[in-house]
Amino acid sequence: MKQDITPIGDIVKSVFAQLEGVKVLCKDDVEKEWKDIAGGGAAKHSRPETLRKGVLTVRVDSSVWMQELAMKKRNLLKGLKRAFGKDKIAEIHFKIGEF
Repeated sequence: MKQDITPIGDIVKSVFAQLEGVKVLCKDDVEKEWKDIAGGGAAKHSRPETLRKGVLTVRVDSSVWMQELAMKKRNLLKGLKRAFGKDKIAEIHFKIGEF
């Protein structure tokens, strides 16, 4: 019985073709986009902290800024999705603390 064997080069080409459209997020990319999307004032009082399972946790330095960002959450999320793709960041969670 003869089996079809796929050359390793074809497999590698297929994997790279699938990965071409995938953008890997790094902390620096998220921080830079956050500064642009949140704006100067808000960016001085908040920092992206972690991204796990599509949830971006942002540390905020006061309850006043937390409330301000919570009111802008929808637009912030739209900007992040535009920058990184709809499947990368699905939610933003704010928490108060020093950074």
